[in-house]
Amino acid sequence: MKLNNKLFKKQGYIHIEDVIPMDMLKLARRESINLKRNTTTAFNIVRSIDMASKVNENLMMCYIHPFMQQIVPVFLETKDIWLFNDQAVVKLPNEDFTHPEHYDNKSDDYKTVNYIWVLTNSTEESGALEIKNNKTGKWELLEANAGDLIVIEGKTLYRSNKNTTDKPRAMYACTFSDAEHKSDGFHDMKWRFCNCRDGLNNHKLDNDDQNLWEKYLNKS
Repeated sequence: MKLNNKLFKKQGYIHIEDVIPMDMLKLARRESINLKRNTTTAFNIVRSIDMASKVNENLMMCYIHPFMQQIVPVFLETKDIWLFNDQAVVKLPNEDFTHPEHYDNKSDDYKTVNYIWVLTNSTEESGALEIKNNKTGKWELLEANAGDLIVIEGKTLYRSNKNTTDKPRAMYACTFSDAEHKSDGFHDMKWRFCNCRDGLNNHKLDNDDQNLWEKYLNKS
């Protein structure tokens, strides 16, 4: 089965191909790129945009989309899930923007997992992710296509280089924790499936997307 938690735990990450529903992929790509363009000027250099859903409600609908409800508990290994942080990570063409080697979770009090939506094709030239495989100890370049999902455990090291192409490289990073946390500036609410935030109704998969998703889950 493609949602291979055993492999994820060994490597510290897993690359799931062609899984994001097309309607949400298009929405997240448009909103993330526009958010970056609208907040970056010669006087205000913006790299990753933390808590993107706080300023763009459409991204909140991506963050808590029903297909995420089926993936997130598998790798976080619980259905008691807290929203942590969501980032629009867009590298504009030829932008001087790298992500140095780092890991997401600086705490030992809770577990975090980062579910990164690949919004545009990601190549070595555009600044694809490099992840340190916890099993082999080696750095691995993950070139990925739009619609893929890269899941990274909170203590796993990763990095990326500049985008040297003439097109944006866009990702949407959705991080969740397995316990309540008090991290300044980040989400601090528990994920209530379906109606996940007061005043916000989650999208439901249409029949075509649901059928594709069930077919995907049943693949061995």
